Amino acid sequence: MKQLRFLGIDDSFSGERAIVAGVVTEGNCYVEGVMVEDITVDGLDVTEKIVGMVRRSKFREQVRCIFLNGVTFGGFNVADIEEISSSLSVPVIAVMRKRPDFLAIQDALKNVGEAERRMEVIRKAGEVHEIDGVFIQFKGCGYEEAASLLKSATLKGNVPECLRLVHLVASAVIHGESRGRV
Repeated sequence: MKQLRFLGIDDSFSGERAIVAGVVTEGNCYVEGVMVEDITVDGLDVTEKIVGMVRRSKFREQVRCIFLNGVTFGGFNVADIEEISSSLSVPVIAVMRKRPDFLAIQDALKNVGEAERRMEVIRKAGEVHEIDGVFIQFKGCGYEEAASLLKSATLKGNVPECLRLVHLVASAVIHGESRGRV
């Protein structure tokens, strides 16, 4: 019996080069596929790039949940998780190891253009919830479903396997080998 398919999305960047990558897993372990898309460092294009990348994917109809590594990519290119969820008709869960410090983020946004627009997208992601040692924001599902999807997608530890794997892929594409942890 086939399990749910999950898509993990993470970024990597160096200088002016930035990407978002996606890894599709069946359940919490079997890798089905990988995708990569260029984004703009500190740009405003990550939402449309994620939606386009998923829509073009042969896995589009199979993905039951998208997990993002936070909501900021390529510096402060902020993903609108509500827009991604509604455009693709699938739950989107942003997973973070630490509770976001919104005051520090707002202060850092002063260094990039359209700071208020970016902060509004961050706020729009909704309340931050702690589940099993990670912090999440979600759209397209309720708390109980988000908790269940998170548990189903996690092999060991507290981060969905698709996110752990995509972090390795994205950093290898940009840096030549994987580095850091999700």
